[in-house]
Amino acid sequence: MMDNFFNDEIEKVVFISEEQLKDPSLDKLYGRYWEDTFIFNIFPAALYERGDFLGDVLPKGSEAAQEGFCAVRDENGIRFYYDRKELKIESYGLYQSIFSRNKGILETDTMAKKKAVILGCGSVGSLVAMELARAGVGSFLLSDPDIVEYHNICRHQCGIEDVGDLKINALERKLKNINPNVNVFKFEGIVQNLPKAMLDEFCVAGDTVFVGCADNRAADVYANRISIYYSAYFISIGFWERALAGEIFYHIPGRKMPCYECALGDGGNISARAQANHHVYSNQESTEGLKFEPGISVDINFITTIGIKITIDMLNLNNDGYIPRVLDNLKQYTVICNTSDPRIGGEMVEIFSYPLQITTSLVVGFGQKKCLEENTCKYETKRKIEAEKGKSHADDISE
Repeated sequence: MMDNFFNDEIEKVVFISEEQLKDPSLDKLYGRYWEDTFIFNIFPAALYERGDFLGDVLPKGSEAAQEGFCAVRDENGIRFYYDRKELKIESYGLYQSIFSRNKGILETDTMAKKKAVILGCGSVGSLVAMELARAGVGSFLLSDPDIVEYHNICRHQCGIEDVGDLKINALERKLKNINPNVNVFKFEGIVQNLPKAMLDEFCVAGDTVFVGCADNRAADVYANRISIYYSAYFISIGFWERALAGEIFYHIPGRKMPCYECALGDGGNISARAQANHHVYSNQESTEGLKFEPGISVDINFITTIGIKITIDMLNLNNDGYIPRVLDNLKQYTVICNTSDPRIGGEMVEIFSYPLQITTSLVVGFGQKKCLEENTCKYETKRKIEAEKGKSHADDISE
C-alpha cells in the first residue's frame, strides 16, 4: 500500500477478465504491474508471452505467499494477495469491455462476423487494419512480403520493437493487443500469389471486404476481380506523390458498378495514368529510377481515414439499423487533397479549390464496350453465369 498527500492508503488493484477468473486451468499470471497507478493488469492468455511473470495461482487451501504477488483459489473463485494482504479485484467481460464505447454506433456482435483482407501492410494497411479492429471486425487476412524497416517507422503503426520482423507478424501483434480474440490469417506474399484455398476458407459473401493498400494499380485490378468472385466489397486507397493528394475507389457487388479495371485502367502504364490524372504517383514522365516517397504520416492518415469510413459503411450495408456515415455522399471514385498550394504540390494540386478538399462529383463509368452495353461489370456477369451453372449441376446431382 502507498499513502497519498492526506495519508490515505492507495490500494493495489487487480484488473482481470471474468473469463480468466472462471478458468480452472489458470495457474500462472502474466501481465504488467504499473507502479504509478498500483494496478496489476493480468493479460489475456493470447498475450501471455508479451507480459511479465507476476505470480502463481495456488490451489485451494493454500496460504498466500509471505512476500510479493500471488493468487489463491477458494470456493468462491480466486483471491489475490500482495505481501499476504488481499487485493481488490476489478473484473470485466473482455470482449464487451473493449468495444463498450462503440455501443449504439456499431453493433458489436455484427462487426465480429465481418472479415477484412488487407492487401499490403505498410503505412496504409496497418492503419486500416487497426481501425477496423477497433471498430470490432473479427477476422483479418494479412498479405505482404516485406519486413518492417527503420525508414517505415515514421509512417507505420508499428514501432522500433518490430523492426526486422515481417509486417504481417508485427501487425498481427498490434491487432491482438486491441482484441486478443481477433482471428488473424497471414500470407507472406503479394495478392497475385494468395492461395485460392486460403481465400475459400476465409471469405464469406456479404461480410468480407478486400482493401487494396499496396499503392499498385495492377494489384488493385486483380484484387477487385477476386472480390467479385467472392461477392465481397472492395476498396482501393492510393496516393499521389508525397501524399499531396490521394484517391479512393470502391466497388459494391450487385450494384451495377464498374470494377477497378473498367473504371480506371488495367495498371499497365503508370505514365499513361498520370496523363489521365488517375492514380498519379508522380508527375515525372519516366518512372525509371523513381523512388516512391509516400509523404508524412498525418497526410497519409487523413486520406486513409476517409477510406476506413467508407469500408465500415460498406460492411454495414446489410444492417437495417445502421445509417451510413459517408457512403451516401461520396462517389465510387473520390479524390482527396492535403494541399491546394502549387508551391507545395506543383501543377498537380491546382485542380483543387482548397486544402483538405474531398470531391463529391467525380463519376467513373464502364470503360469497356461489353460492360457498357450490359450496364454490368463483365466479371460480375461471368461470376453469375458460373454460379448458375454450379447450382444447375448441384440440382442434377440431387435428382
